[in-house]
Amino acid sequence: MKTTKKVVAFLCISTILATTACSNGNNAQSTAAPGASAAQTPAAPVKIRVFETDNNYTVPSDIKKDPTFQYLMKQTNTDLDWVFLPHNDYANQLRIKFASGDVPDLVQDWGINTDLLSNDQILPLNDLIDKYGPNLKAQIPKFVWDGVTINGKIMAIPEGPSGNTPSGRVIFVRKDWMDKAGIKEIPKTPDDFLNMLRAFRDTDLNGNGKKDEIPFIARENFTWMENIFGMFGVNPYTYNEYNGEILPGYVHPNFKKALAYIKTMLDEKLIDPEFLTMKRNVWEQKIQNNQVGSWNHVNENAWDWQNKLNQSQPNAGANVIAIPTPKAPGVQNAGHHMLPYRHTFLVTKKAKDPAAIIKMLDWMISDEGQKFVYFGLQGVTWKEENGKISYDLEKDVADKTSPWRPSSFNLVGYNKNLLGVQVGDKAIEKLDAVYQIAQKEGIPNLLLGAPDFKSIKQYPDLTREGNMWMEAASQIIYGKKPLDYFDEFVKNWRAQGGNEIVKEYTDWYNKNKK
Repeated sequence: MKTTKKVVAFLCISTILATTACSNGNNAQSTAAPGASAAQTPAAPVKIRVFETDNNYTVPSDIKKDPTFQYLMKQTNTDLDWVFLPHNDYANQLRIKFASGDVPDLVQDWGINTDLLSNDQILPLNDLIDKYGPNLKAQIPKFVWDGVTINGKIMAIPEGPSGNTPSGRVIFVRKDWMDKAGIKEIPKTPDDFLNMLRAFRDTDLNGNGKKDEIPFIARENFTWMENIFGMFGVNPYTYNEYNGEILPGYVHPNFKKALAYIKTMLDEKLIDPEFLTMKRNVWEQKIQNNQVGSWNHVNENAWDWQNKLNQSQPNAGANVIAIPTPKAPGVQNAGHHMLPYRHTFLVTKKAKDPAAIIKMLDWMISDEGQKFVYFGLQGVTWKEENGKISYDLEKDVADKTSPWRPSSFNLVGYNKNLLGVQVGDKAIEKLDAVYQIAQKEGIPNLLLGAPDFKSIKQYPDLTREGNMWMEAASQIIYGKKPLDYFDEFVKNWRAQGGNEIVKEYTDWYNKNKK
């Protein structure tokens, strides 16, 4: 199968790229499979019950008969009862099962499950990891462990984020447009970025004789512009410390500066004027139509964007790159908010043999385990000769072991060599360049691991998903309200319940994180 064909097939299963990226460089040596030595009586397989989402994939109906699970159980000396729950109702299904007393040994989540945490059902793992998790310690970066640590206690085994990048979104730019416009330096400040967008606006960069270039494009409800806000150290996803309080990004004083900046973009026609109502399909089509100079998106889609433009505009000479998020004066941390993990495994206090669970997860992240997660069964979907791996993606897909396998078992953020086998040299070069940028930026997530706050449930309109801040922001950037209306909005937000939200945030942070 040709490399290009492999890349296209791989990109059609986007979640593999997002969830199977493994840690690069100097992988730790595999530990031996759990169990007694050959000279002793083999230990009986350890029974482990697991709850996990099916991630909307077709998963094995009987894991005991599934070759992938059979191999995993053999290598880790386990007898697994791996229960897949419907992805779209996963959180609710967990609550129902926990409330009925059905708590398994191991639970997959996207953080520290608040129901288990509030009922003191999560087992701290520090000692177990020190004793049984050498690969886990070697392969998972410190910032990832920090994300699942509360008061010094490691509360979960985390999967590193894609590319081992704490900031998951970057600003993409058409470098070929920069070159045509005579822009020789990457923008370092918000003003530099505006000047680049002005050049995009005023130059016929797509060569069609029309003034139809869109310097920057975003989507409805201020989505996919987090790094634009993030130039000022805040965005709608952040929680920032200010004057001794923990504030949502959208009520922080720097958010006012960001709104003024976006209003300038809108007034000067540097952003698509329809962005607040733009749907995904329209947004994507404009980018692929060779109309757009810059946009905000996830790191792992770097090659996807390049590939799409190569196909839709084969003669355009498109060159999609990521740039570091420009920083406003005085801003230390710019970009998107940091999310140091993709998903987590929590060992519950119901587990009869937690050491066996750590050993199993440690094997998954070993050299041997990573190849299993990435490529499946050796001799079936991949082979290795003289250190070179040949992977049959089409068979892996046909056998229906991909993409559910990496979604279920992956624990590492980036393995450049293994990922390169799947996507090819050009794709890995593009991805690696983006990851190197994203690894160096991001706004700390101060409420990582926090429970469900009572005030958030009581005042849903005041949350990030609520309408209050979006209505105020929309009125300001479209000129229906002056910029100083932001101060009135913050005052009203606080009076309508925001003070209670801020107090809960601050109290929890001071007790658990500070």
